[in-house]
Order: sequence, then C-alpha cells, then structure tokens
Amino acid sequence: MGICGTSEEDGEPKEETVETIMNKNRRCTDILFLLIFFAFMVGLFAAGIYGFANGDPRILIYGTDYQGDLCDSGHLDGLKTRYWVNPYEIMSSIPSATKSNRYNFRDVKSICLDACPITATEKDSVHWVCNYPDSRDGYGYSAWTTDTWRANKYDYFSLLNETLQKTSLQYKGPCYPVLLPTVNNYQSCTYFGTVSNTSEAAFTKLAQEKLGADAASSRPESYPLSSVVGTLSSTVSDFLSAPLAIMERYVDDFAQGWAVCLVMGFFIPVALSFMWLFILRYFTGIFAYLIVLAVNVGAILCTIFLYMKAGIIGSDAIDAAIGSDAESVVGGTYSGSYTDPSKDNEDVLKYCAIIATIFTVLFLFFSLLMLRRIAIAVAVIKVATQAIAGAPSVVFFPVVPVLASLGFGAYWVAAAVYLFSSGNIEMQKCDLVADFPPYKYCIEPSVNSTLNCHCGYKAEMDEPLQYMLLYHLFGLLWTTQFLQAMTYLVLASVFATYYFRGGTYGSDLSGWINTPVIQSMRKMSWYHSGSAALGSLMVAILQFIRIIVAYMVNKMKAMEKDNVVLKYAACCVQYCLWYLQKVIEWLNRNAYILIAIEGRSFCFSAFEAIALIFNNILTVGAVNVVGDTLLFLGKLSISLLSGFLAFLMLDRPEYTTGDNKVSSPLFIVLFVVVFAFVIAGLFMSVVEMAIDTVLLSFCKDCKLHSGKPKFAPPLLEAVLGKAGEEGKARTKARAERAADKAFKAQEAANNA
Repeated sequence: MGICGTSEEDGEPKEETVETIMNKNRRCTDILFLLIFFAFMVGLFAAGIYGFANGDPRILIYGTDYQGDLCDSGHLDGLKTRYWVNPYEIMSSIPSATKSNRYNFRDVKSICLDACPITATEKDSVHWVCNYPDSRDGYGYSAWTTDTWRANKYDYFSLLNETLQKTSLQYKGPCYPVLLPTVNNYQSCTYFGTVSNTSEAAFTKLAQEKLGADAASSRPESYPLSSVVGTLSSTVSDFLSAPLAIMERYVDDFAQGWAVCLVMGFFIPVALSFMWLFILRYFTGIFAYLIVLAVNVGAILCTIFLYMKAGIIGSDAIDAAIGSDAESVVGGTYSGSYTDPSKDNEDVLKYCAIIATIFTVLFLFFSLLMLRRIAIAVAVIKVATQAIAGAPSVVFFPVVPVLASLGFGAYWVAAAVYLFSSGNIEMQKCDLVADFPPYKYCIEPSVNSTLNCHCGYKAEMDEPLQYMLLYHLFGLLWTTQFLQAMTYLVLASVFATYYFRGGTYGSDLSGWINTPVIQSMRKMSWYHSGSAALGSLMVAILQFIRIIVAYMVNKMKAMEKDNVVLKYAACCVQYCLWYLQKVIEWLNRNAYILIAIEGRSFCFSAFEAIALIFNNILTVGAVNVVGDTLLFLGKLSISLLSGFLAFLMLDRPEYTTGDNKVSSPLFIVLFVVVFAFVIAGLFMSVVEMAIDTVLLSFCKDCKLHSGKPKFAPPLLEAVLGKAGEEGKARTKARAERAADKAFKAQEAANNA
C-alpha cells in the first residue's frame, strides 16, 4: 500500500508505459451522439434562417397602427412614435365588472408619428392629429402626400368637408383634437399634466359652431378629460409594463446596447481572465487572498449601484421618458398626474438590491471563516502551475472556445431577436356592438369588420413558432455545453500527457506547430467529439427541464399566490434539479479526464472515474473542495466586475436618453454577468483541469502500480504524500480511540 488506496483486485503491479496507458484503447467513441448533434445543429441554423427571413425586430418596440402596419417601416419609415388618438376610447378599454364586450387596450386606435403631439398655445386654436393622407379606409386627405402631412404636424382638419369636421369633433375621426400633453415613453405617447385651457376653450367654441344643438356630442362620455388624466397615464403605463411588453423591450435592448454586450461581455472578461492567470502563474501565494478580496469588493460595488438605480440611494433612478420634455414630466410639475412605466423596473431593481445585500453579507462571513483553509489549496495550485508553465500555449488555448462562444452567441442572439419578432400581425377578436367602442367611434359603424370599423392588431406567435423558439433555446444550452466539454477534453489531454511523461511534455512536443495543445486538439476532436456531445446533452437536458419547471412554477404561483405548500414543493423540485445538474457536471468533468487518459467511451470512463475517486477520497477530497471553491470565486470576481462596468457604461447619456435609450440596464447587465462568468470559466478551467487531471492521473497511476505511483512528478508526490500520510494518521488515531473505548467498555462489563 502506497500513498493512494488500492483495491484487492489490483493484484500485482502492472508495468505500463506512457504509450500503452494513453493510446492502447483509444478509438472513436459515442459516434451516434455526434451524428445527432450535427443533425440538431443543421435544424438550429435552419430555424435561424427562417427568423432572418420573416422577422422584424422593430415590432418589439414600435408596435402597429390602426391599419395593422408596423411603425418605422415601409411607407411609415421614420414614424417611430405610437400615439393613441382618442383618450375616451382608452378609458373604455379599462376592464370593469360592468363591461360585457370583448375589448381591450390593443383595440384602441393608434397612429405612428414623428414625435408626440403638443397642445396649442395660440388663442382660439386647436391642434389636430389626423389619419394618414392615404388612409386605406378612404377617410384621409388624398390631396396631400405623407411628407406634407408630416410637415403640417399631421393636421388637415380645416381642409375637411363639413361632414368630416363634425365627425372629428365627435371623436370619430378622421381628425382628433390634442387637448392633453403627452410624453414619449418607450416610443409610445403617455398622457400627463392637465387639459390645455386654451385648446379646450377653442375646441368647445368650434363644436358649438359646427354641431349646434348636438354640441354636447363633442364629449362622448359624461366626465371631463381633466378628471381622468391620471387614469389615462396609468392605463398606458400598464400596457407598456405588461410582461410581454417588458420582454419585447428587453429583447430590443440588445439591439440598442450591443456595444456594451461586446465590450463588457467579451473584451473585459478576457482581459481580466488573462490578468488572473498571470497573477496565478507568478504570485501563487497571494492569488487566493486576491480572489476573496475581489469578490467582496465586486459584490459591494454592485449592491451599491443597484440601490442607486432603484432610487434608494441618491437620485439616479431609471425612468422611461424620452426627449427634452422628460425633466418637466418625471418628478416635475406634472408628476402627480403621470405614471412612469419604468416603476416596475425600479421594483425589480429594489428586490435585486436586497438579494445582493444578503449575498454580500453572507459571503463576507464565509470569507472570514475560509481564510485558515486557503493555505492548503495554495500548495496544490503550485503543482498545477508547473504543468501550465511547461506548456505556455495552454494559457492562450481558452481564446479558441471563447471566440467560438462569442461567434455563436452573437448569431444566437440575433437569430433569437428575429425569431421572436417573426410572428404574424393579425387583427384580434373583439365585439362590434352598438354604443360600445370601437363601434361607437367609427365614422361608418358596422357590426362586421370593415376598413373603417374594426378591432386592433397584435403580433401572434403560432404553435410551430413557439416550438421553434424552444428548439432555439435548447440549441444555446447544448452548444455552449459542447464547447465547454471539448475544452475540458483538450486540457485534460494536455495535463495527462504532462503527468505520464514524469512532469515534462517531452522533446517531440515542441515548437508552434506540434505543441501539446495542438496535439491534444487534433486527438480529442477526431476521437472523442461524440463523448463531448453525449456529456453536454445530459447537462443541456437538465438545464432545459429546470427552465421549463421554473416557468410552470411561476404560472402556478400566479394562480395560487398564497399557497404555501405549492411554494415549498416548487422550491424543493428546483433545488433537486439544480443539485442533480451539479452532480452530472462533476461526473462529466471527471469522465472527460479518464477519456483523455485511456480513450474509452463516456460511460466506461465515468464509472472508472467514480471508482478511482471513491477509492482515494481522502487524497482527492480535501484538495478539490478548497481548490474548486477558490477558482469559482475567481470566475465570480470577473463576472461581478464586468457587470459593474456594464452598469457604468449603460449610465452614459447615449443609453439613458434619446431614441437609443435602454429601457432597463438589468437585462443587459445580467447577460454580461452570465457571459463573463462563462468566459472566465473557460480560462479558469485551465487551472481547474490541471488540478483535477493531475490528481486523477495520480490515482490511476497508483491503481496501475499497487499504490505506488510510477510517473508522478516529485513535487506532486511530496504534496499529496503528506496529505495522504496526514489522512492515514487521522484514520489510525480514530481507530485507536475506538479500540481503546471498546476495550474499556469490555473491561467494565467483565468487572460487573
């Protein structure tokens, strides 16, 4: 019995050479799963092509007008802002117990404009917003072009015949009075403030002149507009804050903040990862302490910034207003009648800030408790850095999967945006009933849909498109896991070669063409891509199930908000799935190491890895727990710092004002944090795999040679030998104490 434990069936020492250990059983493994992966990728790119051919991301932010046309597209190019022309119709869309017909906010008539209209300031003057000159229902003004209509601020009321002027005064169109000010929120006009006295007086006077005895019909409802401004604002805000609307804006935020995603989600994590690897190589002793410090500082900075953007600290909270009138609306003169649709984002940021505070406090206590154990891991990391120093090119290898991940990630995000926006714009179903909108506000009322009297429009996702989006999501999970699996295989092959050559890579692995990394890339790609596909498929399936379960749980919670049993069961299910995923990931990583060493199939290698680890649990366990924890903290520090820098970049004027304003920094920052964590993981996997591969190679070496390693480098044998001897000493001491206790008990029994 040597340093490592060995089972009885190991028998006599087996004389093995480097070549017989690493190449004797190597063959192409798990080919079926590689073919399945290739077929899946063909389908994934086909779905992307469908999205690019049929999608239009503008529908996610601009919406449609009363004709079902998309703002800022086709003949509406440049007309980005959506304006609901009839405030009385908005009030009629509010759900109530007495409401009997199918009619909602999407049925309210809207039109696409250059900017939100303003109320008149001249005496005896009213500003109007009229239908497009070429309106398809025939109620436009064909003598004008669209450019003329835009130049005249959408107003041709004075050019209409007497009949159409009367219908316009009754809010039936084709022109509608602008009596209330509006502000641009997410390219949609939200009412605020008070009714313009000048415009209202001019409108009332005009109604009396044109309508005579029917002048009262110029107010379709019994209440004055001035009494419902707050309700109008909150109704529009609620529509803009609906879950689907928020998701659409979040998806569109990627189009606005792509530079942040690129810089903070790729270049910064790569630079920080190289910095950490440099520190690890030359300052191993302080590496662990720097990680703990960096994570604590990053957590504190992110927490403070979340409180600032949530409006709890300072006055830098997010808002939805766009344009020069924003300051007078948000927190200004008219704030009492204005509902900001970004308030829901503030609430989300408040919850995130609270969660971040809890995490920061807990992690600070954890860091203080862990300081005494860091020294153990430092010794093992020094051994791993010897393997890395022997093949310097391995430090740069993660750039390859990072670039592959970046390219695929860019394609996936673009395809997801286009797929999400490729639904058909269709007229929704509502009831056309007399005395109810939209029938009530039609020039030509009809119980059947006509060009002039009809329901509103919305983008519909048919069932095949929904399944296509799920397929696309699974493609992201499987592909990222596959790239990670290939990274593990290549690194494991490099460090296994280092170990079984006695702490060197040999003279035949040298130069820029025949480096250990290139040799391992060729070998692993040719022989074991199928095993990578199988292992990554297992993790991707679990991740996908977790996402589906989380979605179903949220739906069930929405129906039974106070069901404590449901919440507890959901929490248990989600935790079990998470734990199972971590077990599978741990199993995969060790299976990849054995595949790199012996070249056998995934399943065989997985069982072999489990047996080796459990036979040498004392040797492997103490090192892996602390070492993996420190490397995880390194990844976490990089992702948190990248997220904080993304916050700062999104706080610049180009992302907080104007047409390119980001609705909320949260979604982009989360993307940056996750992607930075993935990139940092690829770099940290160099050290992680160096530790794990050398340890597992050490255990395999022990098994092949009856507990005495043949190929172990001297420093590794000294470090693990000390750990093994300490473990044996503790085991022996426990056995002696147990034997002594049993002897005393037996002696007491005999005396009795």
